[in-house]
Amino acid sequence: MFLEKHSRFFRRFEFSFAPRHTGAPHLPIFSEANQFSIFDALSSRVDEEKALEVQPNGDIVELMEVAYDAKSKALKMLFHRASPSAAEPTYRKKARQKAGKKVTIRKAEKHEGEEQSVSAHLIVLDDPIRQGTYRAALEEIPGISMAVVRRVIGQALHAYEYDFERKKKQINTYSTFKPVGVPSETLTGALKGGTLSYITLVRPAKADFVDADGLFRPQTETMRIRVEGQVINGNWRDHLPAMIRRAKSAGWTDFSVDLELDDQRRRTVKLDKQDEAKEVLFVRSDELNFQTELDACSVDIVDEVVTKVLSLIRQG
Repeated sequence: MFLEKHSRFFRRFEFSFAPRHTGAPHLPIFSEANQFSIFDALSSRVDEEKALEVQPNGDIVELMEVAYDAKSKALKMLFHRASPSAAEPTYRKKARQKAGKKVTIRKAEKHEGEEQSVSAHLIVLDDPIRQGTYRAALEEIPGISMAVVRRVIGQALHAYEYDFERKKKQINTYSTFKPVGVPSETLTGALKGGTLSYITLVRPAKADFVDADGLFRPQTETMRIRVEGQVINGNWRDHLPAMIRRAKSAGWTDFSVDLELDDQRRRTVKLDKQDEAKEVLFVRSDELNFQTELDACSVDIVDEVVTKVLSLIRQG
């Protein structure tokens, strides 16, 4: 996947930070010096160079920078993914038309100790929508998913213990972390400019040919249906619900659709099993454009990124 110089996609989340033990105080996002906070937990881990996770293939995802902007009430983070064994990037140059279809290829030079890397911004708005829950957005970069970001942040908070008093006893606790994607698009809205390409049905598998000795056990059966006709925002309720009802009668239990969105991206969306005609909400990434030329891997947090991401987050 190639990254654009002046645009990036961001996915919105709600971050919940909660104490492990009942009755313990919630950690604030930021606090003054010598006070416990989410910022202090993360920055301490960064200073110790322990805010990282090594992937099965040897890649390293690391939280490189944490900052707090009191004016904009933003917790700002920059993650890197470094790949020591990645192939060096190459650049091609096509010859003049009269020279035929020949191209020249130049391989980027890798120096000793260098690792091919990418970076991603994570911004959290320090304005709770309820106790311990904040709006956030993560820059979508291959290899820096919320799954690995969640583990890096969760491990930092688990190691950051603090005491509280309950029934006249001092109890040691820590903060937990749970990110949840924010549904920002409907199926009807997505089909205004996008298309529905496939429908996937799933049900418990029945296989008479499987032996009875317990060596093999059938799990699930999947059917993938290609959409040949035109299913759009104005008629999907005329076609999908009826088909899903017939599929239920035939024993199918789970249903999803593959969408080709108007931003050239694809999304798989689950349909409601109980009410097939119900409007479907799903998490969709938002594209932001920047005047700043963005590198594939940034050394520092980019101010323009922070400003525009905060505007996106505040939209709700």
